Formats: sequence, structure tokens, C-alpha cells
Amino acid sequence: MISIPTECAHCGGHDVRLRRLRNGNASEHIAFYCLDCERWAEYPIRWLKRSELEERLAKQGTRIDQIPLLDDYSDRQPCIICGAPGELHHWAPQSMSENFAPDWFKWPGAYLCRDHHMLWHHVVTPELVR
Repeated sequence: MISIPTECAHCGGHDVRLRRLRNGNASEHIAFYCLDCERWAEYPIRWLKRSELEERLAKQGTRIDQIPLLDDYSDRQPCIICGAPGELHHWAPQSMSENFAPDWFKWPGAYLCRDHHMLWHHVVTPELVR
């Protein structure tokens, strides 16, 4: 069951909506986004399960592709290692924000393809790899 946040975890705003993010490998993630402070509304970000979301939207007569696209990284920079389509990888992972402070998203990063992104996590942060 999808629970809808009543307010933004960052600013307390109430203008929270669904938004899509398309990665460099064309995969999509959907979560709640605060239009007041322009940040993902939940901390840490809770990416919604596509199957649950499709079921809920179908009851409302809506489709996933009708959720506004916040960012599209599919045509962005290539992986710095192999040149395949890349997605931005932050060196300070959001899931470890308690170690890096809440401004983890301001840290630098680099574009990595999905394979090199996972390799980075296997080597540097193996506890985060599922």
C-alpha cells in the first residue's frame, strides 16, 4: 500500500506530488516531490514500487507516463569509465547522509553506467548493495 506523505520532510510544505526521474540507462524512478522547496519530499527518498503505483493509478484512471517527468538523464553524459549511457552518481550516498550531513546532494559526483555504478558500491560501500 502506498502511503502519501502529508508534508515535506525538509520544509514542512504541503504541496507534495508524484514525480518521475529517468536515469541514464532509461530506467525510471517515481517518488513524492515537494513543489514548495523543490526537493524529494521524503527523507530518505522512498522510491515507489511500480506495480503498486500502477494499480493505484489505474483506480484513478491515470497512467505512470502521465506523472510529470522531473528530470531526464537518459540523454546526459556518458559513463566516465566506458562511455555507455551514464547516470549521475554522488560520492556521498543519500543512504549514508547521517555520516555526510543533510547536504549530501551538494557533494560532487560523476556519471557512471549502471554496471560501473554497482561496481563502485560493491567495492566502496558493500553494505549498501542489495
